[in-house]
Amino acid sequence: MSNKNNKPKFKGLKKILKPIYAFFKGIYKIIDKIIITPLSKLLLRISNLFSKNDRPLDRLFNNKSFLIVLALALACLAFFTIDRQGSRTQSANIEYGKPVTVLYNEEAYVVEGLPETVDITMIGRKSDLYLAKQYPNDKVTIDLRDLKEGSHRVKIKYNGSVSSVEYKVDPSYATVVIYEKESITRQITKEVLNENKLESKYSISNITYARDDVYVKGAKYKLDQVATVKALVDVTKITNIKAGENTLKEIPLIAYDSNGDKLDVEIVPATIDATVTISTNSKEVPFIVLPEGDVKFGKSIESIELSQNKVTIYGDNKALADVTSIPVKVDVTDLEDNASITINITKPTGIKDISVKAVVAKVTLGETKEKTIDNINIETRNLGSGLVVQAASQQDSSVPVIVKGTERNISSLTTDDITAYVDLQGLGVGEHKVAVNVTGSNLNVSYKPKTTTITIIIRK
Repeated sequence: MSNKNNKPKFKGLKKILKPIYAFFKGIYKIIDKIIITPLSKLLLRISNLFSKNDRPLDRLFNNKSFLIVLALALACLAFFTIDRQGSRTQSANIEYGKPVTVLYNEEAYVVEGLPETVDITMIGRKSDLYLAKQYPNDKVTIDLRDLKEGSHRVKIKYNGSVSSVEYKVDPSYATVVIYEKESITRQITKEVLNENKLESKYSISNITYARDDVYVKGAKYKLDQVATVKALVDVTKITNIKAGENTLKEIPLIAYDSNGDKLDVEIVPATIDATVTISTNSKEVPFIVLPEGDVKFGKSIESIELSQNKVTIYGDNKALADVTSIPVKVDVTDLEDNASITINITKPTGIKDISVKAVVAKVTLGETKEKTIDNINIETRNLGSGLVVQAASQQDSSVPVIVKGTERNISSLTTDDITAYVDLQGLGVGEHKVAVNVTGSNLNVSYKPKTTTITIIIRK
């Protein structure tokens, strides 16, 4: 029973040993073909010269086993000879950009002129160079611990771990300037980056920092150049932006001079946390229709109706306060029939977004009628400071106005719907002839004064 159970184990072991045996057998065949067989043939040819006598040396050379051993010995001798000859050859290897470690009192001093990296050239045998590369902890150092303020030429050191390798540092020396470290206090200035990448309905309403000021440390001449220290609030770094308070951590602080250039100084702390308050301020304003151009002769605009009459605008409080309506300019030039016109809405200056991007203006035309409305009082605008004005005559104080439009639009017009005025911008004391301008509350009607100029008198 036990013999039967062991057979599978031996079969498994044979399967494992078979490839190992094949591997070594292959190596043996290679050595035999390249080294042993050629040398054996050479020695056999030599031994044939002595094959006819029976001396002991001849018998030894005629021994096949001896010839194999001798050939292997000669092969090993040739290998070690070539290897030793090759080991005498010097090689070089360069490691670029090796970082420099500087030893000095960082709390008391500032150092300028330090190289960030150097190149290390290693010269030696290939085997030694290979070994030298296996020591990544070898450091390039500049030791300034015994030096005081001022300019110094210092040696850059590299202590290689392999004594048989020659190490050369490039550059091998550095000229450094050591300053006493001083510090000042500066308030943090806000600097918002990529605000335009916020979703259009959002705006930043407030930013508060974990602290209001920081310490700036460095050489005195550098500290004298510090104009501002800015916290660069990059809104793209805020995750899951929402209306309300959003936390932004480790905001970098950077010092700038009066020209806006960065200064190489130490800022403590180097980063700061902030709370960014994001709002969605909005309000609703009406669209105001502004017809542009003239329709075909004999026709007038009966009405212009928009597909949307109101729009929601988004922005900060100041921008919203400046906008009370949004104009919609409808070009009716040479229009002779009713029409529907699609108009893209332009965002007012300072507004981030609008809820309606385009509207359809439905224009209805009718037959042109006209009538005259008398006694429209003339107003004055832009009169200079310290001056008074009066009409030269009674006829110059009012004007009749011709209105043209559809019957429905002009029939209900009164003097209260029409404004006549003269612009006195730049006019001084004396008598002046000025042009009369007329406007009306219904923009679908045209207004024209019968009297185009009047005379006015300006006095102090």
